[in-house]
Amino acid sequence: MKRNHLSLRRKAGMLSAMAVGVLLVSSCAQDGFDDESWRSDVTNTQLESPAADDITIEASADGSQTIISWPVVQGAGGYLCSVYDVSNPDDPAVVGGVQDSLVDRCQLVVERAEDTNYMFSITTAGNEELNNAQAATATEVEFTSFTETYASIPAGTDISTWFDQNMPTEDTGEELCFDLEPGEEYTMSKDIDFFDKRITLRTTSKTSPAKITLTGNASFMTSAGFTLKYVDFDCANSTAPFIKMSATPDPDILGVISGTNGYYDIQQPIIINTCNIDNLRGSLYTDNGVKYCVGTWLITNSVVHFNLDGTGTIEQNSLINAYGGHINNFTAQNTTMYNTGTESVQYLLRYNNSGRCDRTGYLADYVNFRNCTFYGFRCSQFCNYGGLAGRATSNYVVTSNIFVDCGDNVARRIVAGRVGSASASFSNNTYMNADGTFQSVNGSCAGYDDSGTAIEENPGFADPTNGDFTVSGSAQISLGTGDPRWLPTNE
Repeated sequence: MKRNHLSLRRKAGMLSAMAVGVLLVSSCAQDGFDDESWRSDVTNTQLESPAADDITIEASADGSQTIISWPVVQGAGGYLCSVYDVSNPDDPAVVGGVQDSLVDRCQLVVERAEDTNYMFSITTAGNEELNNAQAATATEVEFTSFTETYASIPAGTDISTWFDQNMPTEDTGEELCFDLEPGEEYTMSKDIDFFDKRITLRTTSKTSPAKITLTGNASFMTSAGFTLKYVDFDCANSTAPFIKMSATPDPDILGVISGTNGYYDIQQPIIINTCNIDNLRGSLYTDNGVKYCVGTWLITNSVVHFNLDGTGTIEQNSLINAYGGHINNFTAQNTTMYNTGTESVQYLLRYNNSGRCDRTGYLADYVNFRNCTFYGFRCSQFCNYGGLAGRATSNYVVTSNIFVDCGDNVARRIVAGRVGSASASFSNNTYMNADGTFQSVNGSCAGYDDSGTAIEENPGFADPTNGDFTVSGSAQISLGTGDPRWLPTNE
């Protein structure tokens, strides 16, 4: 399969000439030109804007900025430039204040955000002294900060069948990005095992995610890093775990970090980013009973709705199950996880009790819960990873979360039963039981969350059984706690 190199899309657009906006002060001499270089024999001319194919767009070395450059247009009085974030095409946003801005050099540098679609517009400005008229049309160039596309999957496809026919054979070790069409629908009829391929499955639009309906018992399987971005999933017809590690790991990753302790070491992250996963009846993740150590496991800006009705496969009675091995750095942030089923579960997060950093080849272990909303799990032990208990190399960050009806002693379970020499940072969490009582007293869960900041006020979810966790509690609103998507809009 040939790699798709169209990560930069260009088009010449016709725009009316724009009025001069902000003057960006940067002399042409800064580009290495002396005054003589800017004297032009081009006079009494209708100027043209730089051609799209002559405009160069590249990321800075650290990826934080976009550098846009173009050739000199002789006789110009500068260039009217605009840069927009067009991730939401119905509501483009100006980037860095650059809108109809007069630039008197041939380069522009603007901020660059991850996974964002942009449009650059440039119009050659006129020069009154030389009697040269402004270009009649602008040139537009669309560009993106999404990682390069490996292949696109046609709308309406059963992705299980598609990957059977199009699984990459290259052994590059690089991230391979497969794009779904924005706003379109797909199905998934059976397991997809990516084996040792580092796969990202995504929609290249944050505002119009594709939707995958699981039509049978189906799991995403891998023995490498794996990322899901900007995709919605309907799991009502599946009882299988959502992500399941391959039963047969890549032998080349055995002991790469852990040495003789014999973990299959996943050095690339497993990420769920900006996904809506609905009606999940099985585990969200399981290591399939294999001794994997995942270096980084991250869920961010996502909503996971569990419907635990007793029919799903809950590996080791855990929704995020690493009981066969370990996760070195676990993070849940800006995310909602909730259960509307009749069944409870023993653990939200579980590792093997032998797992800890000195055995997996790392310097420290990390468990992070930041600005999350959890509801309805009724766990007997919210977290379980005895190997981390009380160790100086264990680090816990638990800030601005809302836990409602998640079982007893949530703070205690997150720190594996005791803080001891571990680093534990707690602040502004709500621990509320199903009956409306609180697990904290005077802002603390003694011996575990001793911050004095725990909130003892009902968050007042709008309609949790139907997935609406908009908060009405004044303390949660004022401190901005829980998944930020549920904070009321400030008028």
